[in-house]
Amino acid sequence: MPLLTAPLAAQTVDAPSRIVLANEPVNGRILFHERLLEAARISGAVVAGVQVRRPATGEVDLKVHVPEDWLGKQMCARVVSADGLYEAVNTYTIPEVLPRGTATVSLAEVPFDTAYGERLSEAESDGLAIRVTLGACESGAPRDATVAYWNADDARRVTLLINSFRASRVFVYVGDGTAPPVACDSIALPARTAYDTTCALEALPVGEQVKLSVFRVRDNGSTASDEIFLRTPTRSGQ
Repeated sequence: MPLLTAPLAAQTVDAPSRIVLANEPVNGRILFHERLLEAARISGAVVAGVQVRRPATGEVDLKVHVPEDWLGKQMCARVVSADGLYEAVNTYTIPEVLPRGTATVSLAEVPFDTAYGERLSEAESDGLAIRVTLGACESGAPRDATVAYWNADDARRVTLLINSFRASRVFVYVGDGTAPPVACDSIALPARTAYDTTCALEALPVGEQVKLSVFRVRDNGSTASDEIFLRTPTRSGQ
């Protein structure tokens, strides 16, 4: 199925305090990019999602924690289903100033004008991966990530969704590696093309840049490792 694009009505030039879509214009219009495929594509990304996700109760609601030093820059939001059939990849511009709320964690709304809201809301637990990284989507393989909140406002547990590339074991070191690693588990879904492993990170340091080192161990004993640098909110609640 060809790429589906739709105009994003929420983006206006007179809303400088909001995150706005920043994809390349097509015929003078900035479009929201998503696609529903007939056959899954295997993603090349090891870390597919860094998120807090709750079941949808209505329209899709995407928020992110925006670090102070991300203000005035661009970010990439990528949403992919575990079966690899749905994908949305969009670049956004972060304003120089964002309003700070009074909630436990101050989060910024991210416009997500999907045509597949019902399908996304029906996704099973761990059935969607959301990854938000610093820089435009076409800028390469970024390692600076923040926490995405899908139909959620706050949580102590952050979930990593990983493409193990058929590794037999996956674990994550948080920080400098002195603490024991977090063991990850296989996702209990029948179709796991885009990613296949979940890692629950509890009580992360708050208001910091935390290095997450993902190790994948194969049956033959060989290992592969990848790093991301996660920006965590200043405060976290239950």
